[in-house]
Amino acid sequence: MIKYFAFLRAINVGGKNLMKMEDLKKIFESLGFKNVRTYIQSGNVIFESSEKNKDSIIKKSEAALHKHLGSDVLLFLRTQLEMDAIIKKDPFKKIKPASSTKLYFSFLRSELKSKPKLPYLSAKKDVEIIAIKNCDLYCVTAEINGRFGFPNNFVEKEFGISATTRNWNTITKILSI
Repeated sequence: MIKYFAFLRAINVGGKNLMKMEDLKKIFESLGFKNVRTYIQSGNVIFESSEKNKDSIIKKSEAALHKHLGSDVLLFLRTQLEMDAIIKKDPFKKIKPASSTKLYFSFLRSELKSKPKLPYLSAKKDVEIIAIKNCDLYCVTAEINGRFGFPNNFVEKEFGISATTRNWNTITKILSI
């Protein structure tokens, strides 16, 4: 059995795609996945499967979510080994977060066609990409005029690629489950 981590984009955000985590768990169980667990309301699912084809898992999961919600939901899937590598790389170790910064991790649907020179700062100077590995971005956001930047919108617009973003603390807590 392979342990998988699924990160759903736009679940329970802004009053759209509302779903109880109990229902989300049932959907994944109905697909034959084992030991299904969810973490917080933002659409994080941990499960096990003997299926090795990630694309197959993504397609059938997205289809089931679409059937339940009536709208498309993107799923970003990583294995236990991939998540371990994400934590091991941790470029945030060198950063001492202040109250005016936040640490984020963005999952990309595919690798960037061309990787920017790092660190890569948004035009508003509120999002800074400090590391890229495969389909993953490590970002630091700054507070400007009382608001923090959010990497997801910046990444999608800047690179023309679908993404979902989690706070770094969420990533580390999910791995401890």
